[in-house]
Amino acid sequence: MTIADYRLEVDSIAAALDWSGSVAPEVDWDVVERRLKTPLPADYKEFMTRFPSGMFRHVVRLINPIQGNGYLEAFQGDFDQALANVKTAREYEYDTYPPFPEPGGVVPFATDDTGGAFFWLLWTPDPDKWHVVYLSRHSPDAWTRTKRTMTAVMLELAKNQGKRNILGWDMSRYEQSFNPLTL
Repeated sequence: MTIADYRLEVDSIAAALDWSGSVAPEVDWDVVERRLKTPLPADYKEFMTRFPSGMFRHVVRLINPIQGNGYLEAFQGDFDQALANVKTAREYEYDTYPPFPEPGGVVPFATDDTGGAFFWLLWTPDPDKWHVVYLSRHSPDAWTRTKRTMTAVMLELAKNQGKRNILGWDMSRYEQSFNPLTL
């Protein structure tokens, strides 16, 4: 896909959530990627130019690392905690993906309102081909794997009115909205 394709997908997400805002970046993506020690997918970067930190349908919590230094700090804290949780699960011999930076590891990018987390599965060196996986907080080895990009998963969650989604939750119970968060 191209940046234009990602932009159309992000526009579709925004329309489904009745969101017309955008983000004025205060931190460059190069700074974010150096700090995290990994490149990030282009669709995620496009999404984050449109959506500030916030709650997606009152379910998915996203911290936008380019929104400002405080947001980058908060994102880094969530990032480190999610990787520590995966590492702990592996130490207790749960059947789980390895944490980044191990080969085939996972890189976190969002959480849900119950403590679950969304990750990219680094199955290839090309970040634009990484798949999204989800880990429920209820079981450290209950991964849901997709073969979709971050924006494809978010579009599904934005439009979904049933249980056929990465979370397996009945999304008809949740308002189709985006609510910005401030730190």
